[in-house]
Amino acid sequence: MEWEGFLEGYKRIEEFSDKKEKLLAELGKKRKELREEVQRITPIKKAKEDGSLSVAAVDSAFDEVFGDDWGGRLYAVCVVGASFVPRENALERVERRPDFTFDECVLSYEEEADYKRILEGLAIAKEIEKAKGWFSEMDLVVIDGMAKSVVIAINQGMTVKDLEKSGMGRELKAMYRDTVRALYDLLNSGRVLFAPKRSGEVLLADKISSLPFKNDYALLSVVLEEGEYVALRVPPQRYYLPAEGVEDILPKLFDLLNHLRVIYFKAPSGQVKRVETRQPSPVSAIEDFFVFKGENLLTYYADEVAKFYLRGYKEYANKTNPWRYRL
Repeated sequence: MEWEGFLEGYKRIEEFSDKKEKLLAELGKKRKELREEVQRITPIKKAKEDGSLSVAAVDSAFDEVFGDDWGGRLYAVCVVGASFVPRENALERVERRPDFTFDECVLSYEEEADYKRILEGLAIAKEIEKAKGWFSEMDLVVIDGMAKSVVIAINQGMTVKDLEKSGMGRELKAMYRDTVRALYDLLNSGRVLFAPKRSGEVLLADKISSLPFKNDYALLSVVLEEGEYVALRVPPQRYYLPAEGVEDILPKLFDLLNHLRVIYFKAPSGQVKRVETRQPSPVSAIEDFFVFKGENLLTYYADEVAKFYLRGYKEYANKTNPWRYRL
């Protein structure tokens, strides 16, 4: 082992960590000034003490679960949902039965990445379908990811060449119209909340000239106190989706997407989190779900359950697959 190169890696990690600590210390000295500048751009508000909203979350997982030595593959998409309803001083959790889609095929697309686009597009479409169908009575439904990412995933899946070569592709195309209408209904109702794990989009930091970097999370981690939030409008952008069967609704859908508000809030974990919604009232209802290492426990729980089922299928396939040593 080349120890010199190995130890150099440790040194780089330490330098990276030290750089962040020094930067935070420098920002901390300017906290009052930075807070005033943020206030001039957008009000800093305190979340209201109202955590009585019922909240649900949906998430999905997809993967190859079985393969043979002829090139045949079995793929699966799993969508999971759970709701959390306030009952006196506790939350009642209700899980939904996982929804599975399987596809047995030999890949015949130009690139394997094309089929993965179909898988991801179908997984997102299923999430939207279940968000509306399973949780029509919930006050809020949380979807993992940015709204923009959801639209991009569906568009990329729908625009794959020879989409209908696979069962997954045919299903995505068959449910496309209902998916677009369900997304519109969720947005129009104001109940859907998009919660990305991270985002490189800058909406605030680039407006403060004295900052040595342009990062909203770093700026607001210094400026905000726990329970505070700021709401910002997203600059309008172009969205793309196939028009087939949904020509009448796409303009209204894109208009709603361009009127979402981005909310940055400081969670009990001390980390700044971002959500996208049409109005800021959900902050008080969801901030306590960001307590474990800053992770969003709503979608984290649904994501882990979906992955659990897929792992179970893959482990069973590995035990029963006679070609596992030759693939």
